[in-house]
Amino acid sequence: MEKYQNRQAVPVKYRWDLSSFCVSDEAWKKEQERIAEELPKLTKFKGKLNDANELERFLKLDLDLSLKLDDLYAYAYLNHDVELENQLYIEMKNKASSLLSRYQIISAYAVPEIIALSNETFQKLFQENPNLENYRRYLEKIYEAKDHTLSEQEEKLVATLTETYDSYSNISSSLLNAEHDYGTVTLGDGEVVDIATTNYRLLRKNNDPKIRKQVTDQFQKTIAQYQNTESALLNNYVKNNINLAKIRNYSSPWDAKLKKRHLVPEIFEMLERTAMKTNDISRKYYQVAKEAVHFDVLHTYDLALDWVASEKEYTIEEAQTMILSSLKVLGTDYLAKAKKVFDNHYIDYCQYKGKTSGGYSYATATTDSRILLSYNYKMGDIFTIIHELGHNVHHQWINESNPLWYRSCPSIIAEIASLTNEIILSNYLFQNGKTKEERLMGLENFIRTFQNNFYGAVMEGQLEQKMYDHVIKGNSITAAYLNQEADQLLSHYRGNTVEDDGMAHLMWVTRSHYYMNFYLYDYAICISIATVVANKLIHEEKGFLEKYQDFLKCGSNLYPDEIFTKLGIDLTRQEVYENAVDYFNQQLELFRKLSKEGE
Repeated sequence: MEKYQNRQAVPVKYRWDLSSFCVSDEAWKKEQERIAEELPKLTKFKGKLNDANELERFLKLDLDLSLKLDDLYAYAYLNHDVELENQLYIEMKNKASSLLSRYQIISAYAVPEIIALSNETFQKLFQENPNLENYRRYLEKIYEAKDHTLSEQEEKLVATLTETYDSYSNISSSLLNAEHDYGTVTLGDGEVVDIATTNYRLLRKNNDPKIRKQVTDQFQKTIAQYQNTESALLNNYVKNNINLAKIRNYSSPWDAKLKKRHLVPEIFEMLERTAMKTNDISRKYYQVAKEAVHFDVLHTYDLALDWVASEKEYTIEEAQTMILSSLKVLGTDYLAKAKKVFDNHYIDYCQYKGKTSGGYSYATATTDSRILLSYNYKMGDIFTIIHELGHNVHHQWINESNPLWYRSCPSIIAEIASLTNEIILSNYLFQNGKTKEERLMGLENFIRTFQNNFYGAVMEGQLEQKMYDHVIKGNSITAAYLNQEADQLLSHYRGNTVEDDGMAHLMWVTRSHYYMNFYLYDYAICISIATVVANKLIHEEKGFLEKYQDFLKCGSNLYPDEIFTKLGIDLTRQEVYENAVDYFNQQLELFRKLSKEGE
């Protein structure tokens, strides 16, 4: 495995190319200054948005500036994530955030003006200027939020007060990924390795239990020292989110999320009910894990350990070949888009200290997404690539199929594209693996992915709900409260199979998704749907590939429930979630059976 001390040591072919967002740091500075000068032009439309022609001109300028701002922010954000301590990119990211806030303040009059129109006047706009039909759904979504939009002055105040809204997650990320010192560990060959968020999971896969325990203990003891700071950040974020919801006349942030998406709460109630009543299947997962690694006692620090013993490493090029082979079931158009990702430096692969941990895909309306990874040359990393590649190809299709102002989709749609890819690769390996170990690794990945994204996501989504309920009742979120609630949830979903070493409840400290407004539930919905979708694609159900491609092309002109109709799936039906759990249970049994073959 190649190891790199810093970014400069990483070969250029394994770094992403961000020039589509901006060609250079100097060009970024000039563009930022130019947009800052352009923003005041938005003020000339104030008081004129009841005129159909003026409204069209405003929309063109507003969208042009906002999209350019998105690209500026993306360039700064992405550069910052691969060089967290680079002061230039910290400054650029802050400048981009400030400029976005200024844009929001300057344009704050627009939404109040539009929603102030009578329904008759609003509908008449489209008759007076047929060009506005291109923006109809965009404008209708604004108008539908009439009861939740404030006056111009109030909107300006909200924009001003929320300028630093991202600071909570930024501070948390900086602490976890750059500032905490987790110490070092000496590996079996005598190599001394710095423990970091980018290699923490890999180190916990080490075959030596003493090393796994040391790494886990040092990491958890470090974050335990700062758990009060982390809980304070969460407390302030949650309070602000609650206050913003109240200001906008929602009963809660959860109510706001559902109404903005046109989704009914029954969907999530059924999801939770399914997870809670099938917790025996979740506990079975840990029993199978215990059997797979042949341990008498399964400790918390053993949970990252691969079930299938394999020292095989996969080069980045081998990973690309495997991914493209597995994705043939998605057709030639999909494959061409996937290959584009590999051929055009869309991925930043390698890990080193000072790079943010994890993996993600980040896109704007004008540019294909870029993918950040911490590639460790293991099978699990190949699944991370195909997951994020699913997001990238999805964005490519959205951008090709929709006008600029409709080139986005909510996470409850986006995660289906990525998780479907993982399930397809899992099946490909099970069917085509060169060894029993590779076939088992295919099964293992689906099993782990489902466990984490269904039971794990519901569990942590429930913890997030508890945070909000706690604060709404007049309490404050403390580390002690979160640890207590996390302990109870872990006990429900894990049972007694896992030996708790005292700090498993600190899971909430490292979960950035708590700063993303109930994002975790989306994973649970999406893994349920992706299980259905992937199986239909794998078994080549007649006409379904075309349905799936139509699904991937949908933009923000449609609400989630409208997009799901493209797949013929009804989220309000309980069996959607029950069938997904049944399939998960079948895969657990299949893993058990294949593991014993040849014994």
